[in-house]
Amino acid sequence: MLKNLRPKWSDYPRMVKLIFVIYMLCFLWATKNHILDIWRGGFLPYTEAPLVFNIYWTSLTLLDPLAIILLYYFPYYGMVLAVLIMVSDIAVNLYATYSFWNSDIFTNRSLQLQILFGIFLFLTVPILWKKIGTSTSKSA
Repeated sequence: MLKNLRPKWSDYPRMVKLIFVIYMLCFLWATKNHILDIWRGGFLPYTEAPLVFNIYWTSLTLLDPLAIILLYYFPYYGMVLAVLIMVSDIAVNLYATYSFWNSDIFTNRSLQLQILFGIFLFLTVPILWKKIGTSTSKSA
């Protein structure tokens, strides 16, 4: 069972590797953004937001790179974490955009890109989940 949770990167088809690299680059970009926010504003830098949002966004500084690590070493866990991060982050950011930033999705380019990545992730994770299982069972 554990072997199935940790398939070898070298066993993945090229398309699977490419999609995982896209995931990892997007989470790396998000990590960079959160690190820069903390660098500029200190710990819990999102002072315009309620504390619970501030804590959530700051926690992404650790969760986003954890998703990258899990995607590489334990892809099933990585995909679960990636989906949880994106569902919660899109929901939180939509709520924040409309409730206390008095903005909308049409003027928030970051939110637009995040939603596009989320859609890509949500559509491709089920495919990768099956592909990884079939590629590792062939090599076993």
